[in-house]
Amino acid sequence: MDDFDDDEWAEMQTKYVAHIITEIPKIKAALNSKDYQALMIFGHNIKGSGGMYGFDDITDFGFKIETSAKAEDLNSLEEFVGELEKNINAKKPK
Repeated sequence: MDDFDDDEWAEMQTKYVAHIITEIPKIKAALNSKDYQALMIFGHNIKGSGGMYGFDDITDFGFKIETSAKAEDLNSLEEFVGELEKNINAKKPK
């Protein structure tokens, strides 16, 4: 973050949030079709990227989603994806 001023950092975070929001319908479709591989990849990706943008909570959701997908635990996946959606929507700029 040291290389960016506050406005640039905020813009990067806003773009990241917007990107995750666009991914939610795809993730819900993967849930509906029980595409555990796609869910595992999504979880892995946000586990790695969330912290880079200052969102440790997103990283935590990524870990939970990836782990649940590996275990093919549909109930937990539904819970964590729902929580992620609420969390990410709360981060949308007003």
